Amino acid sequence: MKRFLRPTKVSSIVPGQVHGLAHGGVFKRLLIAGQVGADPLGNVPADFEAQAELAFDNFLAVIDAAQLGIGDVIRIGVFVTAPGSLAIFNQVRERKLGSATPVLSYVEIAGLGDPRWLISIEGEAIQEINP
Repeated sequence: MKRFLRPTKVSSIVPGQVHGLAHGGVFKRLLIAGQVGADPLGNVPADFEAQAELAFDNFLAVIDAAQLGIGDVIRIGVFVTAPGSLAIFNQVRERKLGSATPVLSYVEIAGLGDPRWLISIEGEAIQEINP
């Protein structure tokens, strides 16, 4: 069984956007679509750190909507259009993820779907099911 996740805490900037897909008996696997630094009303701050905070908040909201926790996250992919922002990103990541250590890819790119977006965070979570 699969369940498409559209948490009300996350802005749906793209019409019909699905933020995550959970499948399995108790959400064994969750795929988290790219979450940008926009608030639930679609407002996008101009500064990278504020967008990174919001992108992580949106990422965590999708995990919460699937009834999973940060400890279930196994992979995070980050796309950034603000060159040289790795140190700021790492500070925000440490604040938001604490001691969680999923595998991480950080890629600086030329652009995202909206020129205001400076960051997009996607990932995957898995919850072990004990029969």
